[in-house]
Amino acid sequence: MLPRSGREGAGGTDGKLRASMNGRVVAVFAAVGDRVEAGQPIITLEAMKMEHVHAAPLSGIVKALNVAAGDQVPVSRIMAEIEADAEQAKA
Repeated sequence: MLPRSGREGAGGTDGKLRASMNGRVVAVFAAVGDRVEAGQPIITLEAMKMEHVHAAPLSGIVKALNVAAGDQVPVSRIMAEIEADAEQAKA
C-alpha cells in the first residue's frame, strides 16, 4: 500500500503519488497533461535490486511530475500530482 497524506479528496486520496521507499527512479510512464486511470503505472523505483511500480491513486490528469529517470528519492517524496476527473471529484 502506498503512503497517503492525512488530507484526502476524491476517491479517498489527495492525488499525490508518494515514494513508498528510498530508491532510484528507473522509469516514468506519464507526462504532465496526460490523462491516467486509477491503478495505471506512473513511476517505477528501484531499491535493493528490486523494482517497485507506483500507480496512479485516482483517474485524472497529471498536473505535476517532480522526478525524472535517474533521480534518487527519499520515502514519502511527492513524485507526481494527479487532479481528479470532474465526474470523480463530484462523487
